[in-house]
Amino acid sequence: MFLKAISIGDAVPHADFDAAVHSVFRSAVNLSPAKESNLLTLVTSSEADLPQGIRVDTPEDFSFESGALRAGEPAACRDELLRFGPLTIDLRGARRWKCDLPSLQADLTDPSVATAWQSVWDALNARQVQLNAEIIAEDLFRSDETIRAGAAMRGLLDATRRTDPAAPASVRPLIGLGSGLTPSGDDLLVGYLAGLWCAVRNSRERTQFVTGLGETVIRLSHLTNAISRTYLTHAARGQVSSRLADLAEAICRGENSDRLLAAAESAMQVGHTSGM
Repeated sequence: MFLKAISIGDAVPHADFDAAVHSVFRSAVNLSPAKESNLLTLVTSSEADLPQGIRVDTPEDFSFESGALRAGEPAACRDELLRFGPLTIDLRGARRWKCDLPSLQADLTDPSVATAWQSVWDALNARQVQLNAEIIAEDLFRSDETIRAGAAMRGLLDATRRTDPAAPASVRPLIGLGSGLTPSGDDLLVGYLAGLWCAVRNSRERTQFVTGLGETVIRLSHLTNAISRTYLTHAARGQVSSRLADLAEAICRGENSDRLLAAAESAMQVGHTSGM
């Protein structure tokens, strides 16, 4: 089956590469490159752009799971044609995608930004309660996972306020904490790192702090699974999915409630078992 790529994340190699199928889901396939520790992710057209992603122009009812793909199958990209199993993905002409969180220059002293942030915070907590999530943002003491996360986050928040180089010590308990393909502790860190990158505001001190924190996250990312490690690594470098980047932009621009909540809903729809 021949399919065209719509967009390609900035972390996808520009040159030829070899890989193997890592995991297969309905709307995503993860590839493990031969010379890289982070995965590449192919997604259907309705999904978000990803730093490591290739978004493919797929039919509405398309599923990667119906393509007889198996973990371990070889994949190869030659001359911008990516082949694995029965699929050939044409990368030629696809646009390169990269988010720019620092350009948002988040300012929570702006009343419209603070209001937008609070609206999303409330929506997030309501969704977490509805889904009986392992970690509920406003209640970090409800279960074993949240007790551990709460202690780690208090240390991380305190160190962040002081841009204290000791902050990385608070990161380790969060990595790999929880169940699923993207454990809750990892999700928490991805969001936290995204927020920090949004708020560097051309400050050398802030940039050095989040860069150092990111380096520690990358160094410890072996403590979680390969899928989650990939997202942590990119978030540590200021790169997140287009849905999370769109939500960050809506907050930082102090958007009205309709667009803001639509962006929040889109970001929260990414499931823990989607492979993304």
